[in-house]
Amino acid sequence: MPSVNTRVFFSKMDRAKYISHLDLNHCVQRAMRRSKLPVWQTEGFNPHTYVAFMLPLSLGQEGVCEAMDFRLTEDVAPEEVMQKLNDSLPPDIRVIRVAEPKYKNTDITTAEYTVESDIDAQKFLQFMQSEKIEVEKKTKRGVSTVDLKPLVTELSAQQGEIKLRLPAGNDFSINPQLLFDAYMSATGDNVSRLRIVRTRVFCADGNEFC
Repeated sequence: MPSVNTRVFFSKMDRAKYISHLDLNHCVQRAMRRSKLPVWQTEGFNPHTYVAFMLPLSLGQEGVCEAMDFRLTEDVAPEEVMQKLNDSLPPDIRVIRVAEPKYKNTDITTAEYTVESDIDAQKFLQFMQSEKIEVEKKTKRGVSTVDLKPLVTELSAQQGEIKLRLPAGNDFSINPQLLFDAYMSATGDNVSRLRIVRTRVFCADGNEFC
């Protein structure tokens, strides 16, 4: 049976930031069943809906540019896909756009974040002038030391809001929480408010992921 590749862009905000990636997968699959969309099922003894998420969010963080791929067994208008999914999803997960995939998830290299916090903006910018910002990063192979300083490729800060771009993708990704943990460790500041929102995702050619 022929299938139509479909890419859905969605937001994961507010209370949904506490939903783990595994639970998000289950949530989306349940919503697809409720939506009655003609979603392609895997073959074999235990058929199930196959959904591929492009760049899973860290627990506790929000995103307005999240993406997932699945297949439909017949053509359905993007507007109808969006409406039926939104009618079936929790209120803090909203489909924003539906399109045919252009890039692969392996093309993703960086992501932009907006961070709302009570950090002193000037003090943070001074911290970013450090010669090195070394942190311990957990990987599948264990724990390694990474210098974040050269990895922050874009940065702006004003009181209450910090914007930055960091590596993101299957091969190498940096959780922005690591940077703010390093800031608190270096300065001794206790940051009581830290809202991290992923706002844009970019590919190796510099274009926004779509």
